[in-house]
Amino acid sequence: MRLSKSKYIRGLQCHKSLWLYSHRKDLIPEAPPALQLIFDQGHRVGELAWKRFPGGSLIKDDHDHIPEAVESTKAAVSAGKDILFEAAMMHDGVLVRPDVLVRVKGRRSWDLIEVKGATEVKDVYLEDVGIQKYVLEGAGFPIRKACLMLVNNEYVRQGDVDPQEFFVLSDVTREAAPLQAEIPGRVRAMFAMLACKEVPAMDIGPHCHDPYDCDFIHHCWEHVPDYSVFDLCRARYEKIRPLLDQSILRIKDIPAGFPLTNTQELQVMVEKSRKPHIDGEGIAEALKEPAHPLYYLDFETINPAIPPYDGLKPFQQTPFQASLHVQEKPGGPLKHHEHLGDAKTDPRPGLVRFLLDNIGPSGSILAYNAGFEGGRLKEMAEAFPKHAKRLISLRERLWDLAGPFRNRLYMHPEFKGRWSIKAVLPAMVPGMGYEGMAIAEGTEASIAYLNLMEGKLSKAEAQKTIAALKAYCGQDTLGMAKLWEALRKIAAI
Repeated sequence: MRLSKSKYIRGLQCHKSLWLYSHRKDLIPEAPPALQLIFDQGHRVGELAWKRFPGGSLIKDDHDHIPEAVESTKAAVSAGKDILFEAAMMHDGVLVRPDVLVRVKGRRSWDLIEVKGATEVKDVYLEDVGIQKYVLEGAGFPIRKACLMLVNNEYVRQGDVDPQEFFVLSDVTREAAPLQAEIPGRVRAMFAMLACKEVPAMDIGPHCHDPYDCDFIHHCWEHVPDYSVFDLCRARYEKIRPLLDQSILRIKDIPAGFPLTNTQELQVMVEKSRKPHIDGEGIAEALKEPAHPLYYLDFETINPAIPPYDGLKPFQQTPFQASLHVQEKPGGPLKHHEHLGDAKTDPRPGLVRFLLDNIGPSGSILAYNAGFEGGRLKEMAEAFPKHAKRLISLRERLWDLAGPFRNRLYMHPEFKGRWSIKAVLPAMVPGMGYEGMAIAEGTEASIAYLNLMEGKLSKAEAQKTIAALKAYCGQDTLGMAKLWEALRKIAAI
C-alpha cells in the first residue's frame, strides 16, 4: 500500500476518512454536479498552466500505471528534459506527481510549481507543497524553490487567454519549510493506522468540512437527523459541542436554559411548537416599500475560472439567463418574459437589451437575495457604459424579497432554520417547490449552460436542456410572485 499526495492530505483532515477511502471506497457516493464542475475547471486551469512553460514534457502514464510513470520520469530526466509535467516520484511509501517541475539552469536543483484554480494561498496548499517537496528531495530531486501558481483575480480577458498574465506565482518555500520535520511522523502514523483491520474511532465535527467536504459524510453522519443542532443559525461548533456531549442531536431536544441567541431561540421555539413565528406588523411595514408595477427578476449565471469572453475576470459571475414576471397592479395578472443566451456568444449584450426593453421606467424590481442581481447589474453597467445610466437606475429600484425571511419576520418549521427560496417556497406555497424538475438548483443550471457552450449535447439533448433552463428560471420568478402574495395575505394588506 502507498500514499499519494491526495491521500496524505485526506489523512491530515481525518484518519477515518483515509481508512475508509483505502478499505471501503464502495461507500463513496457519485460525485455531485457541483464537485464535478470543480474537478473539470481544475483540469482546464492545469492544462492552461502548461502553456506557460513551452517545451515541457508530459509524463502520460496514468494512475493505473504508476511504475511506468516513475520509469518515464527517470528517462525524461536522463534525456535532459528541463520541464516536466505530472512527473512521478516515490519516497517513504508516498507518491507525488507535481504539476510542473523546472530544472534550475546550470544546477542539480529544481523549482516545484503547484497549480491551483484559486486566487489566494491557503494552509492546505502549503501542506500540499510540503509533502511534494519532502518526497522529491527524498527521491533525489533537490528543490530550490517551492511555488504556488494561482489565478490572477485582476486579469481581464482581451482576446486569447494569456497564461503569462492569467497566473501569478507565489513563492512559498519559506512557509513550507517548517512542515518538513513533521512529515515523517505523520506518514508513519498513517501507515500504522491503515494496517489496522478496524476503522479508527473519530467523532464528527468541523473537520468533516474543513478543508474539504469529506466523501463519507453520508456514512459518518447517518445517525444525525435531517434537521439537527448543526442547523442552528450561525452556531459555531464550540457552541453545540455541549449538546453533542449530552447526545442531544435534535433541535426540539435542546433544553430550556441552554444559551442561545434571539434568532436561535426563535428557531427552537418554532420547531418545538411546530407553529410559524409571525411578525405581522413587521411584514406589513416591509411591504410598504415596493411600488407597482412589480417586476420579479432572476438571473442565472456561470462563473468559470477561465473567463470565456472578453472583458471578464476569472470566476466572474456572468449572467446568461433572465426571467421576469410583471404585475401591473395589486392582485393583477402576471405577464412573463424570459431571455436565454444562445451559448455561442457573450450573453450579456442580449440580456441588457432584454432588461431595458421589458422593465419600464417606474415600479419596483423584486429579486430574492437581491444583492446578487444588483451586483450583476453594476458589472453590466461597467461593461456597457452606453447603457450604464439605465442599468444603474434598475439597480436602485431593487427590493429584496428575501428580507422578511432573512430578518426572521416569518419563520416556518419547514424552513428548518434556512431562508433560501428553495426552503421558503414549498413551505409558503404548497406544491410550488423544485422537486422533480430536470434542473432544480443554480449549479445545475450553470453546468447545463456550460454544456451548451461547449457543444457537449446532441440536438435533442440541447432542446431538452433549453426547456429545462427556462422552466427552472421561470419557477424562481413565479415563486417570488406567489411569495409576495402570501406575505400580503399574512400581513392582511
